[in-house]
Amino acid sequence: MLIISLFILLIYSSVISTSESLLTNNRNVVKMGLLVLLYSLYMIITNIQYYNTNILLFNDLYVLNTYNIYFIILILIIAMSLVTINIINMSSTNENNSGLNSIYKNYLALNNFNRYYITIIIFNIIGIILFMTSNNIISIFIGIELQSYSLYILTGIPSRSNTSAHNSLFYYLIGGFGSIIILYGISLLYYTSGNIYLNNINILLDYDSFRNSLLIGYLFMIFGLLIKIGAGPMYNWSILLYMNSNTIVTSYISIIPKLSILTYIWYIYNQLNIGDINTITSYIDDKIILILSLIITISLIIGSISGLSQIKIKSILAYSGLLNIGYLVLSILVNNINSLTAYIIYISQYSIAHVAMFLLLIIAAIYNNNHIIYTYELKSIYKNNFLIASLLIIIGSFVGIPPLFGFYGKYYLLISSINSNYLFLSLLLIVSSIIATLYYLYIINSVISEKNKNIITPNYILSVGNTLSYVFSSFVMILLFNFIQWNNILKGAYIIATYI
Repeated sequence: MLIISLFILLIYSSVISTSESLLTNNRNVVKMGLLVLLYSLYMIITNIQYYNTNILLFNDLYVLNTYNIYFIILILIIAMSLVTINIINMSSTNENNSGLNSIYKNYLALNNFNRYYITIIIFNIIGIILFMTSNNIISIFIGIELQSYSLYILTGIPSRSNTSAHNSLFYYLIGGFGSIIILYGISLLYYTSGNIYLNNINILLDYDSFRNSLLIGYLFMIFGLLIKIGAGPMYNWSILLYMNSNTIVTSYISIIPKLSILTYIWYIYNQLNIGDINTITSYIDDKIILILSLIITISLIIGSISGLSQIKIKSILAYSGLLNIGYLVLSILVNNINSLTAYIIYISQYSIAHVAMFLLLIIAAIYNNNHIIYTYELKSIYKNNFLIASLLIIIGSFVGIPPLFGFYGKYYLLISSINSNYLFLSLLLIVSSIIATLYYLYIINSVISEKNKNIITPNYILSVGNTLSYVFSSFVMILLFNFIQWNNILKGAYIIATYI
């Protein structure tokens, strides 16, 4: 259905009259795309009872289960939330409120949106679904490349911009390097096993003569995938991409690839049974643990310390993203049912907090009538009590203050790593979290500083459109009130973890 809808949207986008206003054209196309995503989500949820076991499709080419279906649902929800940025229904506000409408139009013009935005998003989601459900080394590569190429295009979507063209080309080169490493790992798997299906390849892991070669192949695959999300030490490109891309594009490319790729790495790593006392071990097992530990250490140290010297808001969020990659890779390294439960909880709360933060930046940019580059430019929300409270909740979740959602994610991740005797990495997690708290608090200080008391804010600051307001408020409320249903959330995460 997604593929058919993609072709329909491409045809419609190509034939619509260019004489109509840019805002009307974009809004109609994006609304159609949003309906496609919403119906896809509805179809998955209505058939969710059938995914309580592994369902093999197309001659074992793809596999569906509760684990990957949960993350597909999460990705669809996040994608729809970010797409709503483009369909803020300004007509629902007071028609006499012309100042707000003018600012919104100016903001759209600054971001140079075009009608193909939603088609690229749908193309990306198709690649994500094919990648996350792959049970075949060929379909893995096809899925990751479909996902990657759409992101390369997305970074260059603002027209007539040298910066966007540079970002797109830079992302393409780094992504191509990661693809080469992934392809080399896949070739090693096929050379060793003579098979293209993962479930058949993994059977050979129980034999000494095959295990080392297969583990090396998997190691190349995992390392290539980590390059594509900017894990340490290959992180510099992701920081530059955060800073140079416009806010709406950054909000998408900074969370969706992490969700899909880290989730699939968890699936692959879990099949290797590294560290399992009931499985044979080899020299390569210890080396994989060592390499992942180094990646975690580099990500945590650089993600926490380097963010202290930043004054640009997206630079701070970029190093925060690197820090959170370290947390999530740690849960992969621990590799047991408790760490998987912690991973599901942590990446869910991080995704919600991340999207809420970028929606807040979009709101602040609308009020500011310009892009938000530096942290002090968030002062445009200073006199709006709801937005200040929302910022405190979002930052508090990033820091891990109870009873916010972020606290439970870090708590269960820390407990699972300590129980598995990763004491050094657990200590490093605590220290890096404390250090990172400083630059999170710097964001709050930039907004509530005494210097902002005398700023003049427009009369229309209380309204930015119903659609964006409802979506933003929903994410903030989830971060704040999740503890009410915490037992059910924990049980749900544990049930999902048992089906990997």
